[in-house]
Amino acid sequence: MLASQKSDPLVSVCIPTYNSEKTIARTVQSIINQTYSSLEIIICDNASVDNTLKIIREFEDGRINIYSNEVNIGAENNWSRCIEIAQGNYIAIYHSDDLYTPEIVEEQMRTLEGNPQVGAVFTDANRVDERGNVCGHGKLPFRSLDKEDNKNYFFDDIFSMILRYGNFLICPSAMVRADIYKKLAPFNYDQFGTSADLDMWLRISKHFAISIINRPLMSYRISKNQGGFAYRYLRTYEADFIKVMDFHLACCSGNLNIPENSLKYYELYKSCDKFFRSMNFLIKGDPMNAERLLKEVLFSNLRNLSNLDHWSLVLKALFVLTMIHAGLGKYAARGYRQIKYGNCD
Repeated sequence: MLASQKSDPLVSVCIPTYNSEKTIARTVQSIINQTYSSLEIIICDNASVDNTLKIIREFEDGRINIYSNEVNIGAENNWSRCIEIAQGNYIAIYHSDDLYTPEIVEEQMRTLEGNPQVGAVFTDANRVDERGNVCGHGKLPFRSLDKEDNKNYFFDDIFSMILRYGNFLICPSAMVRADIYKKLAPFNYDQFGTSADLDMWLRISKHFAISIINRPLMSYRISKNQGGFAYRYLRTYEADFIKVMDFHLACCSGNLNIPENSLKYYELYKSCDKFFRSMNFLIKGDPMNAERLLKEVLFSNLRNLSNLDHWSLVLKALFVLTMIHAGLGKYAARGYRQIKYGNCD
C-alpha cells in the first residue's frame, strides 16, 4: 500500500557517491521505486571523476537533490555532510553500490514511528557479487534464533553480541531519527577510521534502543574494488574495529554486564587480527614484524587450547613460523591469502 505524502513524515534518503558510475543508476532506481513516497533523495557526490553525476542528472524525479563537493572530503565526512543537509524526520544513509527492496523505507519508518524508544533501525541483507548475483546472506547472530521479524536491543545486549560475533549491524541499512543523528554527528573518522559507523551505532544504543528487522530488505554488494576490501587485504595495523571496541570497553568498565564467553571470543578475534596482519607483513617483506605478531598469537592462545578455534589458530601460527625460519614465509602468506581472498594480485 502506498504511503500518503501529505500525512506521512518526510524521510531523507541520502546516497553519498564517489566514482559510482557502474552501480549508481540501479541504486537510485531502487530508491525511486520505494512504496513510501514522502522522500527527499539527497545525493552528495564526493568529487567523482567519472560519469556518476551525468548518470544521476538523467533521472527525472523532483525528489532528487544533487550536491557536489569541490574536493574529496573522505567517505565518513561526506556522510556527515548528508546529515547536515537532510531535512527529514528520519535519515537513511544508503550506499551507492547497493540495492534496496521497494518496502525497506516504509518498514523502517513504521518501526521508528511505532517505537519511540528506538533510535535507529537496521535490516538483514543479501550479499551480491560484482555482477549482482546473490553470493551469501547477512551475518545476524540471531538469524535462526528469533522468530519475530523485529527485535529491539540496548547497549549491553548489542555490545556483548558484537564482542562475540563481530559487527553484524549492516551500515548501509541504517535509518536513524534525524534529531539523534544531528546531535551525535559527525562520524569520528579521525579516531576510528573505517569503523566510525560502529562507534556511531554504539553511541546511539547508549541512549536509545536499536531495532533490527530480521529479514533481508537490501542487497549488499561485495566487490574487490571497494575501499573496504583493500583495507582488509593490505592492512598491517590493528583493525579499526578493535579501536572502537577497546574504547567503549574502557569507557564502560565496571558498568557493563558482559558474559565472560563474549570477552573470550573478542580476545580470539584480536588474535586472529594479529595473524592476518602477520601475513601482510610477510607479503610486504617484513618477516621480523610478522614473527613478532605470530609469537603474540601463540602465547595469548596457549591457555585456551580446549577450544578448537584456538587450536586451529595456534597450529596456523606454528606452521607459518616454521616457514619463516625455512625462508619460505612469504610463500606461506601468499598461499593463505589466496585461500582467503582469491586471486587479487
